[in-house]
This record gives sequence, C-alpha cells and structure tokens, in this order.
Amino acid sequence: MANTASEATRVIPQHNYLSGWKTKPEKNSLLDYKVQQIFGKSFQYQNKVSFILPTADELFKEFYQFETLKVLKAQLNEVKSRLNDYEIEDWSLHTNRKDPSGEISWRLKNETKPEFVTVAWCKFYECLGRFPQLIKGPHMNSLHLCEAPGAFIAALNHFLCSRYEKGEIQWHWLASTLNPYYEGNPWFNMITDDRFMLFTLDNWLFHPDFTGNIIDKKNLKDMAKQCLERLPQGEVHLITADGSVDCVESPDSQEEHVSLLHLSEITAALTVLASHGCLVMKMFTMFEASSVCILYLLNCVFETVHVTKPATSKRGNSEVYIVCLNYLKESTNLQKILHVMTEHLDIDSEQPTAAVLFKKSSLPKDFLMQHEICCRLFMNHQITAIENNIFTYELKANRSEVKANQLLRSLVCQEYYSRYNVTKVPEESKILYKFTNAIEKGCKLQIYRGSYTARNMLKIGSREEQIFKLKTCLNDIEKFIRNDMEYDALSTEFTQNYDCKLKVYKGKSIKKLCSSVFINVQLIIMRSKLKTVYHLEPLWLGQPKAQLKDELMEIYYPQNADVEDFADQQVSFFYKILNQLLVEQIKNLEFTDLPFTTHFAVSILKYLAANVFQTLTISWHPKFVIALKEPKGQYNEALKLLIETMKTPANAKDILCFIDIKELHRNEFNKSLVYFNNELLLHKYKFLLEL
Repeated sequence: MANTASEATRVIPQHNYLSGWKTKPEKNSLLDYKVQQIFGKSFQYQNKVSFILPTADELFKEFYQFETLKVLKAQLNEVKSRLNDYEIEDWSLHTNRKDPSGEISWRLKNETKPEFVTVAWCKFYECLGRFPQLIKGPHMNSLHLCEAPGAFIAALNHFLCSRYEKGEIQWHWLASTLNPYYEGNPWFNMITDDRFMLFTLDNWLFHPDFTGNIIDKKNLKDMAKQCLERLPQGEVHLITADGSVDCVESPDSQEEHVSLLHLSEITAALTVLASHGCLVMKMFTMFEASSVCILYLLNCVFETVHVTKPATSKRGNSEVYIVCLNYLKESTNLQKILHVMTEHLDIDSEQPTAAVLFKKSSLPKDFLMQHEICCRLFMNHQITAIENNIFTYELKANRSEVKANQLLRSLVCQEYYSRYNVTKVPEESKILYKFTNAIEKGCKLQIYRGSYTARNMLKIGSREEQIFKLKTCLNDIEKFIRNDMEYDALSTEFTQNYDCKLKVYKGKSIKKLCSSVFINVQLIIMRSKLKTVYHLEPLWLGQPKAQLKDELMEIYYPQNADVEDFADQQVSFFYKILNQLLVEQIKNLEFTDLPFTTHFAVSILKYLAANVFQTLTISWHPKFVIALKEPKGQYNEALKLLIETMKTPANAKDILCFIDIKELHRNEFNKSLVYFNNELLLHKYKFLLEL
C-alpha cells in the first residue's frame, strides 16, 4: 500500500478524488484562498466498479491491521501528544479564539436567531447546504441517531423552512439517543442537556428497556418497528448519526473506543433507510480495520460517498462526516450481512466487541489506495491545525496578527452565509415556538480541568495528594454551583392544587446508579473520585432516613444500595414507607439527609405532594429535610392506587417513573429539588474531605 499510495498522491487532481481542489492563488488573493481551503476539506471515493460485498458467512472472521495506516496513526498521535502538558481550560480558550469559523455561531444566535444553535447545528446545516441531494423535497421522513441534545433536528427544520413554503412541508422525524432520564446510563457517555428533548419527548425512541442504547439488537429491532409504524409509508429518507463517546482521557485511541457504536449506527441505518435514501454519519480517524470495513460497506451500498470536514468543525480535532447519497438497498448479500451484524450486537449473550467486519482479502486494492489517500488528507489537515495552534499559543499574537485573524473570521462567516443562503425563518416555523419562554439557556460545563499529564499523574499519586486535589476541585465546583443557582431563602414550600395522574414508565432494572439529571454533573463526577479514594458510597453518608409519626418510626435508607442491586434496595425502601403511610394513617412524613437522585424516587415524592399531602417543604438549612404535611381527603385512595401500581417490590424493579416525566423538569419543583441535592452532596463531600 505504501508505494501505490505515494504514486496516487501525485495524481490526485487527475483522478478527481478530492472535491474543491484549487491551484495555489496569487499573493493578492491569499486570504480568499484560505477561506476556500476552510470550506474545501472533502474527499470522494471514485471508480467503484470493483467494489463488491462479500457473502455473509465471511463476516467477523479475522482480526488484522493495515501497517501503513498504523504508521499514520502513530504520526498523528505523536503530534497530539504535544498537547499533553497544556491546561485544557487555557487551550480551549486559545483554540476558540483562533477558530476561523468562530464568528458564525455568534452571528446566527444574534442576527438570524434560529432555534437551538450549537456548533452541531452549524455543521449539519453546512452538510445540508453543501450536499443538496440530501433533501429530495418538502415531503420527507428522517431518523436521527445519537442525537442529543437535538441540534441536527433543529437545523434540518430551519433548512426546510428556508427553502419551502410552510404549507408545502410534510416532514416527520424520530430520534434516538442514550436516555438522560435513565439513571443506569453512564454520565460520561451521555448529553444531559434536555432543553429540546423534554418538549419533543414523544418523538424520541428509548426502546423497551428505556435506555436508548442502540448497541443492542433488541433495541435495533424495536427502532425498525417504530419507524415502520409511526412514519408515513413506514419509510425513512434521511438518517443522521452523530454518535461519540468521551475520549478526553484516552485521546490516542478515540477510534477504537467509538468503533462499536459506529457498527451499531451503521447496522441501524442500513436496516431502516429507504431505497435511494441518504445517510450522514460522524466518524473520526479511519486508521483501524474496523473503520476501513465500514467505509467499504458504505461504498458498496451507496451510489456516492463523500468524506467531509465542515468549516465549522474545529480544525484541530479528528471528526469528519461521511455523507452517503442514494442508498442501493437491494445490493447483493446486503440483507444477510445486516442480519449477521444485528446478531453480533446481542448483549444478552456477552458484551459485543467491534470486531473487523470483512476479511482483508475482501477489500479491493483500489479502495484501499483511495482510503489511504483520504486518511492522509484529513490527517495532514489536523496536524497543520494543531501545529499552528501550538505556534500561536507559544508566541502571543501581535496586533496585526490579531487583526488578520479577525478579518479571516469575518470573511469565513460571510462565506458561510453566502454559500448556504442562511436566512431567518418565522418564529411559528420553529419546532418549540410555543415553549420559548420555558426553555432556559444552555450552560457549557468544564468537566475536565488541568492538563492531560497532570490528570494522569494524580491517578498514580499518593492518597494524600489525591485528597488534596479533590479538596481543590470541590471548592471550584462549589463556586460554579453557587454562581449558577443561588437561593436567598433557606427552604421552599409548595402547595399543589391539582392531582398528578399516574403514568408508568418501565424499562431495564437499574443495577447500579451511574447518573442523575437531578444532580449537577460535576458532583456526579466527584462522587466517582471519592468512591475510588475512600472505598465507600458518599451519597448515603449520614444515615439518610424517612421519619414517620414524629420520632416513633424511622426507616433508614440502605447503606449498601450501590453495592447490591440498586433498584431492589430503592424499591424496598419506598415500598415500606408507602405501606406504613397507609396502615398508620400518618400525618407527617420527613426525609432527612436523603438525596432524591432517580425518576423513581422523585416521581413518588411529586405524587405524594400532589395527591396525598397538602404541603411539601424542601429545606437545606439548618438541616437537609424534605417534609410532607397535612393529609388530603383522598389520602387513602391515592396511596392504594400507587401501592397497587407497585404491587410488590419484586414487581416494581422495572418501574422507572410513576408520573409524566415532563412534570419533573423545567419547573420550580425541579429547581428546588436540584438545589437541595447539590447542597446536600456538597455538605456530605466536604464532611468526607474534612473541609
């Protein structure tokens, strides 16, 4: 491969592998040339006559690597490793300032004012503008995989509304993502921003297990069924897949970490997509054999495959988008291959692995040559960007350089608007125009701090060093939380005049509490670090309990709730309380030092506050107490209905929430409860760290 690739590199313009190829400009048009380069990072596979799918019985038979691609990977990682000693906060600030596309999102938010503008919005809108074949008309159905928080959907809506009259558009969409409302999902694999999701919840597929995890053949089959039943004609014309996983702590192996997710996305997309439909999928470096096989599969079953890096994608990262046009659904062997791929994702038998899809001998030399050229092209773009960022970071820019950078940003922004015809759309055309006042602004969290080297050194440091670092980190988290949300009062009181109707959500029983949208994510991360250092569960410090009938009856929350089956412990605790309330006709119920972390627990609290008791008080000073007082007239009936819904603790383990999820978020009840949880955990963590 090495020799053929070097020869092919010399003939790239003749073979037209790269779209947007330009000759070097004269000096007086250098700035324009830079702008065109920024928008011209694209590659198209050609000469696909020899691309033929192998038979299904040849799948997942070999493991191998390509030596030339291993060399490229090592070359890129060597450059990326030069960033290890830079503090992530300063580096991010620097690269944001240097980003030539940085003005685009600012102008969109302040002038054009589309809905839910993020960098992802900008990237997908750019893909839609660059490849108009993605949209075949105003009548379409789309499916969006790994979509949280929802920017691709908002961008597609804006694109349609700016190209067609409102009366023409008949667009239906569904989306899937790891469910932030399921506490068994790891926090580091999820986007917990639900500002868009909460108000479009009926469009989101979380599947029978409620996890939203598509690395599961049962969930993939459910997705296909839902699309068939819920979309007009049961067809999907456009699929987007924007999945990734958190790789900040392993930047040299991002591709390996995300490969299984990519296999699942491809399996889902090719199963559901209609004939002649299109796919847009995010990938990263494409050096591993698993990625090479995915690209080969896509080239075999789509008429055209482009690899593109949008101008609004950060230049120094590895992400690219694979744009696949005109799906050839009847390709020979495809359906049998998809069946084998789906069965490979059976997580009930064992944890699936991202094995290499095809045998090495199944990949034509012409494809491998083109793929290596593609990898070299985007690797060189990334290396150039990283080295330029390092150079400008070490040597602070003078006034003329700052001015030149500002001019470039302005020209790139103008080019974006001009190329993709960005215009305003009427407010009533936005998906959430009825809920604008209910949607809060997003807040970007700085989850990681310091340099990669410093974070790794901490992992192997002494216990005393780790504790010292945790104390510093907790002080920073406390400042952030207090700045983000501060109450003047020491408690809040709610009197609800309407009943909460039962709406039961069932799914996979939560074996281990991994996340919670009722707690600041920084405190969830700190919890993991404290567990590692102290070998205990900090959430249940202080013997949290429920107190009934003054001090005559106390039920303590199990201290081993996260060691044993979490769902079993949680259900047993609340089932005991509900039975005692019914039997003893108790007038007051108090929870002390107990964080409400799950939709199961919070929905019970909300139900009791609405249907069983008159008053709910949430207090965080001088003690952390949640109190329910003054029974309502329907006390018995409401309790019986809730207990009957649970039946027994064994039957309730798969119940994840008892009332409409919308009632638990984006309201004053939620705001007070989150504040209570945050303050309580700060108190527990500080006690543990002796602060």
